[in-house]
Amino acid sequence: MSGNALEVRNKITTLDKIRKYYLKGENSVTLSEKQESIRINIYKAWNLLIHYHSNEQAVNVLKNEGISHAQAYRYVNDAKSIFGDVEKNHQEAEKYLIKEDLMRLQQRAIKDKDGLLELRVINSRIKLAGFDKNKDPKFDPDKLKAQTYVLKLHPSAAKMIEVSRDGNSIDFNNVDTEDIDYQDVNDGED
Repeated sequence: MSGNALEVRNKITTLDKIRKYYLKGENSVTLSEKQESIRINIYKAWNLLIHYHSNEQAVNVLKNEGISHAQAYRYVNDAKSIFGDVEKNHQEAEKYLIKEDLMRLQQRAIKDKDGLLELRVINSRIKLAGFDKNKDPKFDPDKLKAQTYVLKLHPSAAKMIEVSRDGNSIDFNNVDTEDIDYQDVNDGED
C-alpha cells in the first residue's frame, strides 16, 4: 500500500510460486527459467543461513557470485520468509536442550536430597522461561511483525474498491456483507 491507496493484487508473484513449489511439491507449479534461477538463489541463501552464516555473510557470499547487494539481501529475506528464521529455530532448540538438562539435574538433586542444588536449578529454569522478567504473558511481539494477508473479496466489494481508486474513502458499512469467523492459517496448510 502506498499512501491512502489500496493495492489490489490479482497476480501471483514469483515468491508465491516458489513458496508453492516447496509447500506442494515441484510438480505443483511450473517455474519459468528466470523464476527457477531465483528459486536456486533463494535456496543458496537458505543453505548459507543453516550452515551458520550470518545474514551479512550470506549476502556477501551471494554478492561474490555476481548478485547485487540489494538483490542478495532480498534473497536472504525471501529464504527466511519461505523456510523460517534459522536463528530463532536454533535458539529454540538450544533452549529446549538446556531445559531438558535442567530437568535431569533437578531430578538428581531431588533424589540426592540436595535442596540447595534444587533451588539453584529452579532459579535457572525461572530465568530460562523468562518468568523473572516483568512482561505481559499475553503480549506476542511476533504479531506486530509485517505480515502478508491474502484476502478473497466478493466481486461486489472488489468492484467498489476498483471504482474508488481516486483516493476517496470507502464506507464498508454500506456494503451488503456477512460477518464470518476467521481462522489463522499456517504456511503449511491449504
